[in-house]
Amino acid sequence: MSKLSSVFPQMPLIIAGGLNVIEPGHQPPHKVFGTWEYAFYVSFQEAGLTDAFRHLHPDKLAHSWYGRTGAGLRFDHVFVSTRHIDQALASDYHQEAREAALTDHAVMSLCLGLPATPDKRVRE
Repeated sequence: MSKLSSVFPQMPLIIAGGLNVIEPGHQPPHKVFGTWEYAFYVSFQEAGLTDAFRHLHPDKLAHSWYGRTGAGLRFDHVFVSTRHIDQALASDYHQEAREAALTDHAVMSLCLGLPATPDKRVRE
């Protein structure tokens, strides 16, 4: 992952998806997750990425997936390159699609405040 951020260091790097891992300190705590799963989450931070939702909502309890028992987990994450995290204006989970049974995960959103870019193509 660290290679990704070194390719275009000036551009925001965003990695998002249903990673099926939870952050250390997740509420409620779950003993079924192994050390390697927490290490995978931490590896994003070690690669210079920041969890946008957690950055904007340090204490907010949110879940993106709910099991049959109703227990919720924040399985879905949006990581943004740490050097660009201050451009993250909003990040949240929207439950409507999950509640309508269209998916078993909440929709994630991220709003970035990026500077205007001239009409130039990125060199390939």
